Amino acid sequence: MNIPSTQHIATGATQRQALVFGATGAVGSELLKHCLDGDRYRRVIVIARRLTSLKHEKLLWIEAGFDALNKLATVPGLLDGHAFCCLGTTIKAAGSASAFRRVDYDYVLNAARYAKKCGVIQFSLVTATGANPASRVLYSRTKGEIEAAVIAEDFPSLHIFRPSLLRGKRAEFRLKEEIANCVSFLMTPLFLVGLRRYKPVEISRVARAMYVSADQDLPTGSPCIHESEDIQSY
Repeated sequence: MNIPSTQHIATGATQRQALVFGATGAVGSELLKHCLDGDRYRRVIVIARRLTSLKHEKLLWIEAGFDALNKLATVPGLLDGHAFCCLGTTIKAAGSASAFRRVDYDYVLNAARYAKKCGVIQFSLVTATGANPASRVLYSRTKGEIEAAVIAEDFPSLHIFRPSLLRGKRAEFRLKEEIANCVSFLMTPLFLVGLRRYKPVEISRVARAMYVSADQDLPTGSPCIHESEDIQSY
């Protein structure tokens, strides 16, 4: 697949470009707004399985499947750029445990490797509170395994965000999350006395944390882990 030229760019912005995976999801769509409205990036490239009607002078949509990124030509101009990965689903939404792992592990790793091939110097990834490759819980174990796999890619700079339960508007209704949000409201006093890491976090805060933290360059081999209580401060 040929990649469109990025020669025609918006004026008044920096020379850096951003690459976003998962921009049609809850966190990704909020992050995309920051990238487009801010002046940090002159061009924002979104790779998605389907295009949307969103138009912006700095925005370039590339339609591609996340299972075939190894066949996709690299995007010109991404050398020294930033990449953001907001891909993720649930076992219920995916339909099976294997389908869930395909999205949350395989697709995310494909995205990281493609971004590295494009020459980005920083990769930002959303996982979840409790991510642990040794966990007996499939969700937490998968999140922990993908963190380890992305760390092994040795990006010059790597940020990992581990939000707790997400709160905010979503394109799809998630009953379990709505119930959990109601329960969490009743538990608010507990979050103030030692359980702050499990307090639900606004989707908008996660997106803002990712955007703001992209200005923080980190040494290779030292990923910055942003736990949910840290994300709450944005």
